[in-house]
Amino acid sequence: MRAHWEALHESLALRIRTSQAQEAFAQAREVHKTLAPFAEAVLLVAFLNSDQGDLDEKDRILATLVTMVQRREHRGLASTLLWLGLWPGLNAAYGRRVKHFASQPQELVAEIADAFTAHIQRISFETVNRVAATLVRNTERDVMERRRKVWAESARIREDKAEPRTFDEFIQGTEIGNVALDHWTTPRAESVLGLLPGLGFDHEVAALRACLEPAVGEDADLLVAVLVLEETQREAGQRLGLSHDAARKRFQRALVRLREYLKTGVSQL
Repeated sequence: MRAHWEALHESLALRIRTSQAQEAFAQAREVHKTLAPFAEAVLLVAFLNSDQGDLDEKDRILATLVTMVQRREHRGLASTLLWLGLWPGLNAAYGRRVKHFASQPQELVAEIADAFTAHIQRISFETVNRVAATLVRNTERDVMERRRKVWAESARIREDKAEPRTFDEFIQGTEIGNVALDHWTTPRAESVLGLLPGLGFDHEVAALRACLEPAVGEDADLLVAVLVLEETQREAGQRLGLSHDAARKRFQRALVRLREYLKTGVSQL
């Protein structure tokens, strides 16, 4: 599953070892004082990846590299150094989100690359405290925001096809995509909501949200974000236009409503 991601890292690592890259780095060192202490690009990457070293110095180096990209000054080299310098953070983001792309992990690689490149181009130092945290966090946020749009579209298509949306409909003998109820309730089924193993993560999330909506209304998005997508209540609240306190209270109330809804459904079984 990680083959495409690891291949990207290997390609980037090789890119800074070429004679052209070494020459470009030597020229950049003469212009930018933040790069001068490092004789080679690989040493700069090692410094940025290490747990040691001054964070302010690392931030200044990253800011220099971003400026080089934005000014198209040794753009290819600077972009590669940003990728490698921030690889630990990007790799952690990949690890957190790859389960959402289980069927096509190469799509996650493309999404991260697209979002990361876009943020390098438009980041403004006037509103940034830490370059590293901002680039990695915003990249991960944009990747998941795009993924949620895919899930939303999948849910809309399900509604257009008049597929079951409530817990009751799942337990009343209807057929879901030509799969009879007894197939959903065999020991292979892993969800009390009747989500069939093998649907794929995107479809499962869309189906789950549809099942939650009758019980908790618009707070279904909040529950899915926190319980399934592993966002914090603060992060989910910000994305949904809620304060942290409002998101926390609505999340707690939604959980209570969901528990009561599930108890009623199970008792009817």
